Amino acid sequence: MLIYRLSIIGLFLFIFSICSIGQYTESRPIMGQKVMKEFLNIHMDYPIKDLQSETQGTVKINFTTNESGKVTDYYIIQSVSAGIDSSALSIFKLILWAPAYSLGKPVIGKSEFKLKYNIKKFQKLSRRRGYKHIVYPVIPIDTTGTIYEIIKNDTVPKAILEPGVKSVTDLIYGKLTYPYAASRLGLNGKVELSFIIETNGLPSNIIVQKHLGGGCTEEAIKIIELIRWKPGIINGKAVRTLYKISINFKKGENKDGYIPNQQGTGI
Repeated sequence: MLIYRLSIIGLFLFIFSICSIGQYTESRPIMGQKVMKEFLNIHMDYPIKDLQSETQGTVKINFTTNESGKVTDYYIIQSVSAGIDSSALSIFKLILWAPAYSLGKPVIGKSEFKLKYNIKKFQKLSRRRGYKHIVYPVIPIDTTGTIYEIIKNDTVPKAILEPGVKSVTDLIYGKLTYPYAASRLGLNGKVELSFIIETNGLPSNIIVQKHLGGGCTEEAIKIIELIRWKPGIINGKAVRTLYKISINFKKGENKDGYIPNQQGTGI
């Protein structure tokens, strides 16, 4: 009888252990995995020296996040070269993370970040995105990694406009397509996004604050991923700036129906 009871207790503890493990989730990028993939495509740079020497490989970084998702420690566990390692670290440091969770509560977590450097894929990516190496539009830059709200900027970020385009609103209007699914459903409404304009003028950490179905949210994200910026300036240095925008989708209004609005941008 005692053995039977001990067996039942042991089985219960085993099941509880499995359930507990199942309720643990690692740190994850706040922008989501799908947006993260395009973020890496936008920010990927391949050191010229490593291109010339045809150096390839995958950098692996182990890191620790605290209960709020802030990275408190990181180190490279798989190195490729000094240049590639540095490039991978610079991209890793741009990512904002949600904390790890255990049993529904945020906890200190350990995770791994991997970034593959492949010359053939990089050349194909460069052709698709229209640039090979990232050129900083403003120098010097702030290297602290601090993210500033736009009202703190001495000079606010400005979208780099194409010839004949007068404003960021016109720029968005010229690129955005009212999604077919949203058109069929007759959806009207707005998508609200926040993102970081990095010191290199590229967007990062796009987060959906207000969702709209029918492909509208995905379309809004795609447009923001396409825009390039002159970064915000504080004390003569380019800084990381938090930017918020809402894009209204309305069927039958203007070209494919939308009116974008900037929130707290100073534009």
